[in-house]
Amino acid sequence: MARKVKGYVELYWTCPSCANQNAGSHAYCMSCGSPQPRNVDFHQGSLSQLLTDDEKIRRAKQGADIHCGFCGTRNPAGAKNCSQCQADLTAGARRGSGKVLGAFKPNAQGAVAPLECPSCGALNAGTRRTCGSCGGSLAPTPPPAKAANQAKAAGKPLGRKVFVIVGLVLFSLCAIVYFLFLRTTEIEAIVAGVEWQRSVVVEQYGPVEMEAWLDQVPGSAAGLSCSERVRTTQNQPPSNSRFREVCGTEYVVDTGSGSGEVVQDCVYEVYADYCSYTVDAWAPYDTVELRGVGLSPQWPQPSLNSVQRLGEQEESYICIFRSGGDTYRYQTGAYSQFQRCVTGSNWLLEINSLGGVTSITPAD
Repeated sequence: MARKVKGYVELYWTCPSCANQNAGSHAYCMSCGSPQPRNVDFHQGSLSQLLTDDEKIRRAKQGADIHCGFCGTRNPAGAKNCSQCQADLTAGARRGSGKVLGAFKPNAQGAVAPLECPSCGALNAGTRRTCGSCGGSLAPTPPPAKAANQAKAAGKPLGRKVFVIVGLVLFSLCAIVYFLFLRTTEIEAIVAGVEWQRSVVVEQYGPVEMEAWLDQVPGSAAGLSCSERVRTTQNQPPSNSRFREVCGTEYVVDTGSGSGEVVQDCVYEVYADYCSYTVDAWAPYDTVELRGVGLSPQWPQPSLNSVQRLGEQEESYICIFRSGGDTYRYQTGAYSQFQRCVTGSNWLLEINSLGGVTSITPAD
């Protein structure tokens, strides 16, 4: 598939020291000042907006940042020397990139809903974890342990019950399949008779209605009628054919620079003319069939005119067995097996639970 870039978004990272949410472009925590760790994971905000800042977009396109191998300072991908200690960045550690962070969650306002401090009532930015006014925690209050434990305990019997029911249903289905189709018993039987059926198709040369892509229609075709259909899909738009672009859900890929690339996977449905037409060709005209009993089957011998010929042949044979007053019929397409079903000969039959013969073996 072709990957179409829709734009770039700011990512975020969580400070391991104070749990504050920071913009991906910030190399230091905006709350406690701790440096961004080399292995910190970037993630999307709850709502995002495509970047419009040219410098941030340029940096995102450059690729993953490099942490200096001597002082650990974070540097943009295009840098040759560390901005802090001037060390050669060839010994640095490039951040990981290419991780899919999930579906793009756009927000026309580009903001996360503000949080009200439960201690002092002040409004704070939705990405903060502590109140900027009183320093109180903005983290959601967890449910009481007792209620959580009760909910967990209440869920256990239901989950176990469902598991048992599903297991019993699956076991029952397997048992039914086994007893009806897989389990067989062996009996001894004798051949009481045989039946056969043979057929042959008569083909005739003349006008035939056909369909094909326009570039596959023979020059002798008549009555041409065409309409557009999707003929193929490809990763790039064609240069000289009509096409339709089909794209999937927009998603975000970590560039390793603190920004995410918003992309879509797209394919191009290419249209072409699909036609119906008439052309002279050989086509099935009739099927002639013969049935009989005994071990000397014959092929039909239909009368043919000057524009007819014999086409595909089919054959089917039935061996009839008797055992203990019961009659069994076994059908095969193998002429050599049919020829061995001599009347009065002894055979071993594999019988399934429905009374059908699954296989036969000579007992003599």
